[in-house]
Amino acid sequence: MFTTELEMSEMFEKFTKNYFGNAYLKEYQGLFGVPDFILYDKRKDETSIIAFELKLKNWKRAMKQAFRYKSFSNISYVVMPANKINAALKNISLFEQYNIGLATFEPDSSFTIVFKPELSNPYSDSLNNKLTEQIRKSRKQLKNLELLYS
Repeated sequence: MFTTELEMSEMFEKFTKNYFGNAYLKEYQGLFGVPDFILYDKRKDETSIIAFELKLKNWKRAMKQAFRYKSFSNISYVVMPANKINAALKNISLFEQYNIGLATFEPDSSFTIVFKPELSNPYSDSLNNKLTEQIRKSRKQLKNLELLYS
């Protein structure tokens, strides 16, 4: 069990590096909210952006934050420990309605997607373009995308 969100974030970062590679940003500032992690996939002229909000509890707050991240991302996830996700599961229809992913993450680095959202266009072209310009400067590539995309 995680004792703090910082501990969860540090372990999620290790998991991200091991499973997805180094194509991510942590707590990126200057957008509509500050997502805990952004993974990005650069292919030719297209860049897909996946935002993650990690929470130990308070799924409602996490969902509001994840919804804001849809302004610049193609997919947005709420990630919680499995033992704290029951209230969110009782409201899974809201995650489906707003197309926000829900996943669990455990201290042993097990990551399980409960609801996988559909890939969609960001709400704000200007915020997406701002982030995409920053990402395009990087040479890092994402791997193991099949886990996150529908």
